[in-house]
Formats: sequence, C-alpha cells, structure tokens
Amino acid sequence: MKILHIIRDKGHELAISTALAQATLGGQGIAQEVAILLIHDAVLTNSDTLKGLKVFALKDDVEARGVGARCNVPLLDYKGMLGLVFESYRVITW
Repeated sequence: MKILHIIRDKGHELAISTALAQATLGGQGIAQEVAILLIHDAVLTNSDTLKGLKVFALKDDVEARGVGARCNVPLLDYKGMLGLVFESYRVITW
C-alpha cells in the first residue's frame, strides 16, 4: 500500500514521525511504501530529518521561496503532483 503525506508547514514533527513510523512498521507490523510531498512553507524543511523516505517538493513553491539551490529532493510540477496523488492508496494532508 502506498501512502502519500502532503505537508504544508515547515518542520511538522507529527507528520514526519507518522510517516517514518508507517515506513518502518506499518499498521500490521509490515513496512509500507511512504512518500512525502512538501508544499508551501514545508519546502523549507531540512531534508536530513526525512532520511529513509521518498521525498518530493513542489517546484513552484521551491522557486517562490528562493530555496532552489538548497533543495536536494526531486521537484514536481502540478502534473507530477497529481500523478503522485493518483498512484497513492491513501493521501494525508497536514
């Protein structure tokens, strides 16, 4: 099962810890495929805190906040974001 967490705020600890727990244990003790999409101010989050997860950032938000040079995760346009949403079994927005 693929789970997508869309995070809007920088350093949202509950979202990050939940995603990490799902990726390592899962609901029935099984690791699940978990991805995180950073949008809005969440693109300012230090990507080191997200190690072990598939992390993406919305390109327009990265550019709007001027952090393109510091962003070391794959960037998605709106079409890519929509594709990520539709390939996920569960989508959680924080």
